[in-house]
Amino acid sequence: MRKQANGSNQTYDAIYRSPVAPLGITMQGYRLAAMDWLLEAVPAPLTPSKAVTQVVRSLDQYFADSRSTSTITFNLIGTAFQQRVWQALQTIPSGEVMTYGQLARRLKTCAQAIGQACRTNPIAVLIPCHRVIAAQGLGGYMGEQRQTRIKKWLLRHEGVTWL
Repeated sequence: MRKQANGSNQTYDAIYRSPVAPLGITMQGYRLAAMDWLLEAVPAPLTPSKAVTQVVRSLDQYFADSRSTSTITFNLIGTAFQQRVWQALQTIPSGEVMTYGQLARRLKTCAQAIGQACRTNPIAVLIPCHRVIAAQGLGGYMGEQRQTRIKKWLLRHEGVTWL
């Protein structure tokens, strides 16, 4: 069992050693089901599957060039509302940010609901909830204030300089 950033236990199909923190990768068949920022380093499985190799390649491309686009197929499980928010997050270009309120107005909902959907985003980095910020600053990340260092790193990597 592995420890996720949110404190729950989870086993992973692979561990990706990103420049900012390790990511636990969970596949469901050939589809990416989840990526979690890990609190502690954990050993990776010895032989990654072909599907995991594709996810790793996509992450390598992102960390080399934040403007790269991913063709990974996701297996997203969530409410219809969460799915709408996660789809909308994928339309925010690298290097740009949007406030919770702006995204809420676009989806005709409230900022708190956007924050909750971002908190439950199962696929860190590739579904870029880090690009959503508070009206008065950075805001949280993945439901944890202590993870804001990762959010700052990702935004700087994408060229956001106001932080």
